[in-house]
Amino acid sequence: MKRATVVKVHLALASLFLPFLLLIPLSGGLYLLGQKGEQVKTEAFRIESPLPLENTDDFFRQQFKEQGLDFDFEYIRVSGSDFTFRPSSRLHYMASKSENGTTVYKLEPDVIRRLMEIHKGHGPVLIKWLQTGFALAIILVTLSGVYLAINIPAYAKTMGICFGVGLLLIVAALF
Repeated sequence: MKRATVVKVHLALASLFLPFLLLIPLSGGLYLLGQKGEQVKTEAFRIESPLPLENTDDFFRQQFKEQGLDFDFEYIRVSGSDFTFRPSSRLHYMASKSENGTTVYKLEPDVIRRLMEIHKGHGPVLIKWLQTGFALAIILVTLSGVYLAINIPAYAKTMGICFGVGLLLIVAALF
C-alpha cells in the first residue's frame, strides 16, 4: 500500500473517531477524580401486582403505557430485586421489587453521569456500534501510525524508545 494511502486512512479514522478518543479519557479521568455525575431520582408509579417470571420486557412496556408514559427501552438489566431500563445514558427508569410491590423510579442523569454511562457501554445501540467501530479504528490508527513511523529512521528510533518505556511502565504496574 502506498504511504500516501496509509496517511489518508490514518487521518480519516483518527479524525472520525476523535470525539470518542476524547470522551473516554475525559469521562474516565473524571471518574478517577471522584466526579461520577449525579441523577435525580423521583418515584414515578407503583405496581401492586406480582411481576411475571417471564416476558418482563412486555410486562413493563405495558405498565409504562398504562401510566401514560411515552418511554421505550432496549433491554432490562436485572440485579437482585432491581430492574434498570437501558440505555441509562439518558432519562430512564428503574424498578425496585419489595414485599410491598414494585416501585418504579424516574432517573434523570446530568451530563457527567451520561458520559459515564456511555463510557461503561450503557448507551443506545447506535453508540455501542460506534464504540465497537472505535475499538477497531484505534487498533488500525495505531498500527498505521507504527507503520508510518518505522519507515522514517528518526521516527522509528523515537517510537521504539517510547514504546519500550510504555511497555516497562505497564509491566511494572502489573507486578
